[in-house]
Amino acid sequence: MPVNADFEGGFAEAPEGVFANVARGVKTGIAGLSIEDSTGDTAKPLYERSLAIARIKAARSAIDADNSGVLLTGRCEAFLWGQADLKLVIDRLTAYSEAGADCLYAPGIKTRDEISTIVKAVHPKPVNLLIGASGLSLQQATDLGVRRISVGGSLARSAWAGFMRVAKEMAEKGTFTELANGYPGSDLNKMFR
Repeated sequence: MPVNADFEGGFAEAPEGVFANVARGVKTGIAGLSIEDSTGDTAKPLYERSLAIARIKAARSAIDADNSGVLLTGRCEAFLWGQADLKLVIDRLTAYSEAGADCLYAPGIKTRDEISTIVKAVHPKPVNLLIGASGLSLQQATDLGVRRISVGGSLARSAWAGFMRVAKEMAEKGTFTELANGYPGSDLNKMFR
C-alpha cells in the first residue's frame, strides 16, 4: 500500500535542510511527500517566493539522487493563511511545477471556479484537492479535473465529534445512549485480524 507523507515544510527552512530531510524521508520507502510554503509566522505566513521555489528544487534533488520515484507535491498554503489570492496561488504552483513538483496542491480552495481555474492553469500536472471543505463528491471533483484528493484531518475530526457527543451526554445528562452509535466491536476486530 503506497503511503504519502505529509512532510510539512520539510522540517527545515533552508533548502539544504529540506534536501537532507527529504533524503532521509525517501529512505523509509514512502511513495510520496509534500513540501509546504508556509512559515508558521502569522506576520509573514509564506516563504519569500524564490526561497519557496528553492525548497521545492531541493526536495526534487533529494528524490532524484535516490532514484526512489517518490512523488513530490508542491503546496501553496496561501488560502489557509488568509491570503485568498488566486493569482498568487497559480503563480506559485506554476513555479513549483517548473521546480520539479509532480503534483500541485492549494489546500483551502473551495469553489468550483477556484478549483477549475487552478486545474487549467497548471495542466498537465495533477492537482490535489482537500475535498472536505469543497463539499464536492468524488465525481464532481473528477469532473473539474482534480486527479488526487486528500481528506486532511477530517476523519480524525469526525471521530472526535462522536467522542465529544458521547462525553457531553455522559457529563451533562448522566446517560449513555450515544454509546449505542459506536462502530460494532466485532467488525473492528475483523479489520485488525
